Amino acid sequence: MSLTILETSVQREPISQNQYRVFFRTQHGDRFSPVRAIDVSVIAFNDEPYKLAELLAIKYVLLHKTYVGMNRTGKGLQLDVSSGSIRKAQKLQTTNSDMHLHARFLQTRFAEATIKVVRRSDWIKAFNGEVEDISPNDCLDPPIKTHIGDIHLTRHAVERFCERMSISSIDKAWRRLSKMLTSSRWINKRPQRPLREGKPNRTTETWALIRDNTPAIDIVIVRNPKVSRVVTVIA
Repeated sequence: MSLTILETSVQREPISQNQYRVFFRTQHGDRFSPVRAIDVSVIAFNDEPYKLAELLAIKYVLLHKTYVGMNRTGKGLQLDVSSGSIRKAQKLQTTNSDMHLHARFLQTRFAEATIKVVRRSDWIKAFNGEVEDISPNDCLDPPIKTHIGDIHLTRHAVERFCERMSISSIDKAWRRLSKMLTSSRWINKRPQRPLREGKPNRTTETWALIRDNTPAIDIVIVRNPKVSRVVTVIA
């Protein structure tokens, strides 16, 4: 797979109240895309909110746009960013709760992406004037569409699956587990009743992923009215 580079650079001063501009472009081989911009609205009381704005812009481009390709993961992807906090968030070294929360996609699906801090930003002079306005609600993690509904994968579940299946990286484990959950060759076998009744409208369920004579892989799903998450894989 050829290397794809996503470059981003954020203006540290807001362009309006609680709104920061992030410039970006992509590189595929020797070809560069036009320089575009995203104006990101963030909550004012965040510590150094421009850092969160850059992270949200990256998340929006990778998960909701096609500039770096369709349905890709971090393999063969390099992120050239202007804030070192994004690399720290990927490595789980941040103490900023908002950065940690919104960087989960970099810790699972894009765990193999290389992140470099690049201070050079002369390329933004080629900005073509194309701007898109977004808020954190526009950057939500898209769920995996499965036979048992829309599901999100937690990092813990991907780590457990990685360990159980002896997969070499979190990124590869995310791809494989996602494929298993969406493949029609797998049978999702629900228990007769929830494993545990929790808070009102919240249940914990075990499901088995079964194919032919392959040993079943058991997953645990926590459901509530808003979201369903695979929280662990049982060895």
